[in-house]
Amino acid sequence: MAAPQVYVFQTLGQPQEPSATGLDGLKNLNGFRRALFGVKLEDPNVGVLLTEWLSPEAALAYQSSFHPSTSLNINKESKETLTITAAPGQDWESALRAPCTEVFTAYGPKDGFVEGTGRFVSAVDTNPAEGYKGAAFGSGVAQRRKEGDVDEEQVVRLVIGWTSREAHLEAKGKPGAIQENIHELRSGRRAVDLFHVQFKEL
Repeated sequence: MAAPQVYVFQTLGQPQEPSATGLDGLKNLNGFRRALFGVKLEDPNVGVLLTEWLSPEAALAYQSSFHPSTSLNINKESKETLTITAAPGQDWESALRAPCTEVFTAYGPKDGFVEGTGRFVSAVDTNPAEGYKGAAFGSGVAQRRKEGDVDEEQVVRLVIGWTSREAHLEAKGKPGAIQENIHELRSGRRAVDLFHVQFKEL
């Protein structure tokens, strides 16, 4: 059986993409597949680095590395790191390659939330709104660094590709699969976060 797709999302406190030297070191790490970067459309001072890894072990090794010639200090700069294992059969490619990606996070999901997210994705995929490009989700752990300590919490992350942020805002305001199934995401979790980003491959 093939290893599951693993994605590491890192929220950086600056909008600049990693340096060329840092990227070279990152790409030489075992298990690295690709890196994407974009700035939050809601906050242009915050960058989001997304790396894809061939296995959970490779992703963990990357996060544990702090040598400046490899992880380029990204791990030290990251305000929040989410390590997400993709749910089976998800089209991450369409969501991440879209002109705009909606990123929804549920913190502290309760029993049944992952299954509800799956039902939501299936519904919006079956009856796509105008501007919709694809959706995928997975579950994992969020890590936040505070004064040398690391807080961890279980999360579910959903990514949806759109032609633009405006397309998403228009779609959710109209009758359709989003409105009919949004209840799957509105309960059964401690808190949520949502932003949009235009990813490009580094």
